[in-house]
Amino acid sequence: AYLESHQKEYELLRYLIAGGLTTVLSMIISYGVCFLLADRAPLEGNFILWVIDSINRATSTQVSIANTVSWSIAVLFAFWINRVMVFQVEGGSKAKIGTELIQFAGGRLLSFLLFEQGIMLLIKWMGVSNIVNRIIVLIFVMVFNYVISKFWIFKEKK
Repeated sequence: AYLESHQKEYELLRYLIAGGLTTVLSMIISYGVCFLLADRAPLEGNFILWVIDSINRATSTQVSIANTVSWSIAVLFAFWINRVMVFQVEGGSKAKIGTELIQFAGGRLLSFLLFEQGIMLLIKWMGVSNIVNRIIVLIFVMVFNYVISKFWIFKEKK
């Protein structure tokens, strides 16, 4: 009832949920690839701490690879969930959907270059751990992506 009469707030809530799901997917993939690529110390003691230590051992190059793999998968998921659930775009020709996907991927590529590579490398250079770094960067990415999705890619046609 409340959400139906407050469409803007409801859309923002849907975006936060979709962004949260995309973020969780992105983090799982990114951390998983870091874990697989990094040099790991032998397992001694607490398993969770060993996994975190292994992720934090990833080099900047390995983190960039992990973020690239994560980004590619997350963009496809995010396009689908934003189009269907957040902005509730229905139908459309294959050409229209293709154009939206290209715009969406282009916007995400811009945010990837600006935030996930640029700011990530800056924060890494400042000595922030890979875990905290990723969380900071994802907040910037989420806000930027909402703005371009809302006002460019999925904006209502008049």
